[in-house]
Amino acid sequence: MAIVTPYTVPDHPADPEGAALELIVRLPADILHTTRFTAELQDYCSVLDAEGCFSGLTWADAKQIAAAVSFDVVTRDDAADFLRNRARNVLAGTDNMPWDNRQGAARALTIAAATVLAFGQKR
Repeated sequence: MAIVTPYTVPDHPADPEGAALELIVRLPADILHTTRFTAELQDYCSVLDAEGCFSGLTWADAKQIAAAVSFDVVTRDDAADFLRNRARNVLAGTDNMPWDNRQGAARALTIAAATVLAFGQKR
């Protein structure tokens, strides 16, 4: 088993997009105590970054989305569908979350859903 250094989530990062991508990669390693998903999540985050997934989001929004995406892509076989459902709930206002930018949050979840298929095939 690889030794995993816990990731400290910043309170107010200067780069919310970068911090969100880092959170996606580091969260499973911290929670599951394994680096099994690290390389694939790094590849996945490269695609999310290229697509501008977290562009224009506040840290409060980006952090919530990153945590959900990280959890869903690692634990759910239906991650793409589940993330699309999350996006629909965000837009409908039925998710009980206080988003700073509801449309931006839904956009990020939709991008995450569209790009998760390649990750799921590597798992």
